[in-house]
Amino acid sequence: MEELRIHLDLVALQANFFRRLQHQLDVIKLLEAGAKSVTEEQVAGQVEFGRFVPANGAQLPHEKARFESLDWLLRAFLRDAIEGAGLFLDECLGCCAIMQASSKNMLHGKDVERLVNDLPRTNHRLHLPQKLEKLQREFGVVTRFNRHILSLNRARTCVVHRLGTVTALDADASGVLTVIFQRIDFVAVGQVTGAELHLEAGITIPEESMLELRFVDHERTFAVGSKLALDAREIYDTIITLWRFGYAVARGVEVYGKSIGLELPMKEGAA
Repeated sequence: MEELRIHLDLVALQANFFRRLQHQLDVIKLLEAGAKSVTEEQVAGQVEFGRFVPANGAQLPHEKARFESLDWLLRAFLRDAIEGAGLFLDECLGCCAIMQASSKNMLHGKDVERLVNDLPRTNHRLHLPQKLEKLQREFGVVTRFNRHILSLNRARTCVVHRLGTVTALDADASGVLTVIFQRIDFVAVGQVTGAELHLEAGITIPEESMLELRFVDHERTFAVGSKLALDAREIYDTIITLWRFGYAVARGVEVYGKSIGLELPMKEGAA
């Protein structure tokens, strides 16, 4: 039987996801800055949209349109961010399945057809929670950031399908929707006293200190009937959360490959 070789690039798997996150961050920063600073006169000067008015008298006041624009940006950002995470998980599931088949000497005939054509379509149809569950159930790949991603997915569902108004469909048993982020926290640790000072704008450091960067959890809760909205820092936190999740999942895929006897190149770096 002719030998079949399939090249899996786990470095590219992670890098493609991180590149997608970078582009999403670049786009949301530009659009949010524009929406916050554009004037009514500048909007009126956008002749590219023509003069057609589908509902005369129903035009939004400028500040209301600004608010709605930022709300729309949040929906688009969360939708694309979670979609990107889902595509990344599709690729992780595919890599694990191929590694599993390779370890069992099943890379031939109909097995290859299933792995290359049928299985990717099946995985793509799964919702994000199902993809996470399948990674854990079939390959033992799970991260401590799964709960963060699941909470972001619930937020995405709320803003996309219910325009950000929290309903009982979004809330837990206590009646709230909780969103969990990873956040970067800069802390100055005093060289003499050991006192810790969390750095913010305008803070004065009273003694010679060591600067530490820490990742901490940040939570927001939204009651049923309230409007889900994230501030600029929480949007940035979302990118950080997805980045840490992506790194952890990629490491989990690598660990799985090694656990079934495959030889994988060592990589440097940590998140």
